[in-house]
Amino acid sequence: MMYKEIYDLHMQLLLIYEKNRNSSSPYQREINYYKRQFYIAQDMVQRIFVLNQLIILHEKSRAEQIKWCSKEYFYLNCRRGRGK
Repeated sequence: MMYKEIYDLHMQLLLIYEKNRNSSSPYQREINYYKRQFYIAQDMVQRIFVLNQLIILHEKSRAEQIKWCSKEYFYLNCRRGRGK
């Protein structure tokens, strides 16, 4: 795979994460930092590294949301089960 293809794939994934984000992330400060770094990056490899860091932060945030949702679901279902 060429750097251009890797760059394009990272950009597509990042755009999807950005588009589907409902609220600010707990990692918003770090996300903002890497967004600024993206514009400073001087070559394709540096930009790919920055994009990768942004994707990792979005995935961390998403993992925390999934964990919270599953805990809430479990809690609600346990309470219903005990009330019967």
